[in-house]
Amino acid sequence: MKNKILNDFQKEILRFLQKDLPLEMSPYAALAEKLNTDETAIIREIKRLKAQGYIRRFGAILNHRKVGLNANCMCVWNVPEQKISKVAKLAIGKNQISHCYLRKISKKWSYNFYTMIHGRSKQECFDVVADLLAKTGVDDYKMLFTKKQFKKTSPEYRL
Repeated sequence: MKNKILNDFQKEILRFLQKDLPLEMSPYAALAEKLNTDETAIIREIKRLKAQGYIRRFGAILNHRKVGLNANCMCVWNVPEQKISKVAKLAIGKNQISHCYLRKISKKWSYNFYTMIHGRSKQECFDVVADLLAKTGVDDYKMLFTKKQFKKTSPEYRL
């Protein structure tokens, strides 16, 4: 992807896509009217933006609590440099892990590897961690279970 300044047409499309799509047969009709074009042009530009890497993926976001995944835990790990690749590969292979990040260690916080685990119960989260522990030998971790959810929205980027 080249560093390219997006034009107003592209920005409007991206702003629209960051929100929930209308549940109707022609979800791009109102946008097309606003932009003085047709839905075919909108769809063509969405495909172009995806091919150029501006849109990483296009999909639904599941409300995990509504489907019974009520135990959520950010598990932070202190992973030695030589094991990061192995731990990452195993973590991203877990269906219960939705996010997996590597971050810098600070003087006050010695954890560099972060995984967000979702389970039907706390025990399911413990089982995921136990499996990773057994397969990696990384035993310096903390499980930070969600106590209360304050915000749960999709990101909206300012364009």
